[in-house]
Amino acid sequence: MSERERDAEAPPPREAPEKVARAREFCEELFRRMGAEVEVAIRESPEAIGVSLSPRPGGRVELGGALLEAVQHLVNRVVNPRAEGRKWVNLEVGGFPEATDPAVKAMALRLAEAARRTGKVVAVAPISARERRQIHLALVGVEGVSTRSEGEGLFRQLLIVPAGPGASPPRAAPRSGSGRDG
Repeated sequence: MSERERDAEAPPPREAPEKVARAREFCEELFRRMGAEVEVAIRESPEAIGVSLSPRPGGRVELGGALLEAVQHLVNRVVNPRAEGRKWVNLEVGGFPEATDPAVKAMALRLAEAARRTGKVVAVAPISARERRQIHLALVGVEGVSTRSEGEGLFRQLLIVPAGPGASPPRAAPRSGSGRDG
């Protein structure tokens, strides 16, 4: 294994105050320049940096799904310019969620059961990065399956892989149950 591969697989640092500060500064300045009146709150965990955006009255910008996904992509590029020591930055509007969206979690469990039952890899139709991450997290520790993402950009897919040798190639799974634009 090369040094670069080892760095990319290394867990994120437990505390990364410089990344937290960079995330706060980037979000505050970007939204200020856009004319969005938002309060930025930060919560760091050992795995990620959470950024909560609370709209204030008088803001000229709606914090919708597409904007949030774009800003999340940008802040992750700014905070994590290199593969080593990467710490995911997750943006939320209106506070920090305590758990995965129940609809996304239910969909993940249904798809995992289908992968186990059929013995075939289930490919989830392209969904937002946030939903892919929620599915990955929902299936951590679920016996009989693992997850991985393949592809780039808009064509990036999440694969739910049944345990055991000889798993069949992926079959497309329709995007359902999430109720999101994305």
